[in-house]
Amino acid sequence: MDINARLKVLTRLAQSTTQVAKAALAKEFDRAVEVLASDNEYESLEQSLAILDVIGHRFSGRSIGVIENFIQTIETRTLKFSHTKEAYADYIAKYSNAQTLIVKAIELLVRFRYLETQAVLRILLRLSNHSVEKIRKKALGGLDALAKYDLDVFYGEDRKGGIGATPQGQIIDVLESFDDSVLKAYKEPTLRLLGGLLSPTMEGTKWSSASMTLSQGATPAESSVADIRIRTIRLLRRLYGLAVAKRDKLAVINALNAATRPDDRGAPKGKASDMIARDAGEVLKFYLELIPTEDLQIVQKIESNSYWIFVHAHREDIKVAALAVEKALAARDEYAIYRILVGFEGIFGDWSTLVRSGDQVETKEKERRQQASRFAEGITAETYPEWRERILLYATTESDDLATFPVFYHFLAEFAKAHPDLALKLITEDVNAIARFLIPILYSLWDGSEREATRTLIEKWIAEARPDEDRHLFAATKMFLSTKELDLGLLKRLLARAAEIKDVPTIRQITTVAVARYQDAGVSIVNELLLPAIDVLTREKDASWIFDAWFRKEAQRLLAEMDAEGDARVLQNLSVLPKIDYHAEEVLFPIAQRAPEKVIQLFCRRIAMESQERQGISADEFDAVPFEFHKLQEPLSRIPAKAIRCVFEQFQSDASLFEFRGARLLKNIFPNFSEEFEGELQRLLREGGEINQQFVVGILRTYHGEPFIHRLCKEIVKAASPDSRLLTEVGIALETTGVVSGAFGMAEAYERKRQEVLEWLTDTDERVREFAKRYIADLERQRDAEKKRAEEAIALRKFRFGEE
Repeated sequence: MDINARLKVLTRLAQSTTQVAKAALAKEFDRAVEVLASDNEYESLEQSLAILDVIGHRFSGRSIGVIENFIQTIETRTLKFSHTKEAYADYIAKYSNAQTLIVKAIELLVRFRYLETQAVLRILLRLSNHSVEKIRKKALGGLDALAKYDLDVFYGEDRKGGIGATPQGQIIDVLESFDDSVLKAYKEPTLRLLGGLLSPTMEGTKWSSASMTLSQGATPAESSVADIRIRTIRLLRRLYGLAVAKRDKLAVINALNAATRPDDRGAPKGKASDMIARDAGEVLKFYLELIPTEDLQIVQKIESNSYWIFVHAHREDIKVAALAVEKALAARDEYAIYRILVGFEGIFGDWSTLVRSGDQVETKEKERRQQASRFAEGITAETYPEWRERILLYATTESDDLATFPVFYHFLAEFAKAHPDLALKLITEDVNAIARFLIPILYSLWDGSEREATRTLIEKWIAEARPDEDRHLFAATKMFLSTKELDLGLLKRLLARAAEIKDVPTIRQITTVAVARYQDAGVSIVNELLLPAIDVLTREKDASWIFDAWFRKEAQRLLAEMDAEGDARVLQNLSVLPKIDYHAEEVLFPIAQRAPEKVIQLFCRRIAMESQERQGISADEFDAVPFEFHKLQEPLSRIPAKAIRCVFEQFQSDASLFEFRGARLLKNIFPNFSEEFEGELQRLLREGGEINQQFVVGILRTYHGEPFIHRLCKEIVKAASPDSRLLTEVGIALETTGVVSGAFGMAEAYERKRQEVLEWLTDTDERVREFAKRYIADLERQRDAEKKRAEEAIALRKFRFGEE
């Protein structure tokens, strides 16, 4: 019995409570346990997990132990694949490996979350720190599902027999029992869980055999929920006390904010109103405790959160508590300056009268810049020590995006312009502390009276630069995006040193400067800076410079005007790009318009790389050919003969996985099977030879059996010997279909395929007629089997949902 049939039978058995059913299920469970404990064949392990998915709830306690042991041991086993897949084992292992099995095991664990809540919680917490990202993400997603309030679980189906907040209560019990070291080790997943426990909304999903219904409602203010929420707030306060890094403290502040939000479908009433007001009051009280002494960035987040609590408050007592926070903020004098210079989340204006419109925000930003300019101009030699301390403090503000500091950038640029001697002193004596904000100071100094002193300082940085040390070469390069004049000689020295110490970010930035300043500097910057930088990146197997170049209008002009040598060097670099996406296509398009054959040769080189051992790029990252083209098909489709010849040469040297490499490339270039393309394939078939036929049929298999491939399929059938493997390949090419829909989608697709080839039965060539008879008979068998399978699946779903 195949696995699908077994799963159908087991699904029915799992509904039964007879002794015979219990014995049969226990036997199947034990067999799956044995496989999961020690087997190393991927398909067997996958099937055993599927069996546990169907019957594991009948043995939930044992199932959890089995899954935990499987997760702990599977990565130590050397996995094998079935005999039919051995030839493609290396390729298949990219997508079917120990990590994918762990992901499936996590999905299975999550299904037991209401049966064995605490055991599932502890396993998922451990997996949330796994070294593999997709496992971490899956575990975190499982924890989200675990913490979430579910309508049907809380109240029960048809609002009868629910278990209320029992799972959430068990979660908070476990988390409160952890000592400080464990809480710190699991800080990210713990915050995810606590955020879920504070959710104001609960959802439910109701399934039938033919549909799914999503429901939503407010989390009820029952005593159990209220208790969990206040305990969650206290645990978050404990986590805040354990946090050292500013980022971790901000994460706790964000999680606490969830306690202040009611369900968004109307103001809460009665007990719900009291619960939200109590929790918002607790959070605002905590904020008040932090404001006098906490870091200014955290104070800024408190201001933003408190303001929006005030805006959305449904009761006066919440507004009063929020306004107390506003008053405390006003008493923190230093924060008033920080709000102007940094304040990307600051609130400007009286909360009670503030209306935030687009025009007002624009006006306020203009006022902030004007005030920042006044601050910069007002600095003197006497006040510089105070401002130095302030600048260095503000520079510790954390953000993943420096675009959140436009006013601070403006202030620093104005400071360097107004007081170049003090600015030079700052970046000389405190360069490491101000490193993230060097650029506005540097370009103002360069365009001002201290250019030579700035050049001397940069030359010093170049001389002192060492591998894996930030010696500010990146900032010294990036400043030339904004300076009035370039210094090509200095940029070349920056490139030489960056190449010597393998400072790839600086080298990438040099390409960006070269592209952005092409209009000013002309072709000399291409030959002396851009192409040498790209050559260095190629040696370092890095092509990510394109992500800061593709959207620039200067890049399109530069690439359109580039000579043949430049094309070759750019294309050589793009050979090492892990994936060709739309960013890369924008770079390739100008080259493809004038030299399409070179771009096709690039893809053929990439195919050769993918089929060989690649250093520096893992198999999981590298895709030689994209799934489809964004815009390259238009210029590349102009040369069908050269495209086919290039891919055919690659096929002759290595035909492995041709359908996913070279054939996909041609399918991307000729998605609609043009007459010229078909004619070139016909020419190959007329030349004769089995390798030509294999090449053509490999291409045809990528077209989902569309009727326009029938002519070429007939030609292959006519030329192939009766026992040739090619006839099977032609059948597969014809039978392949794209996406189908509906329960009987595949059965209908097989019938459509049958109708499409009926005229082959009257073809003048006997070999075509004989092939058609066998092919049509096979389609009819598959159509009938698929129809039966669909009917059984519908019946099984109806049984599962009690609709029989």
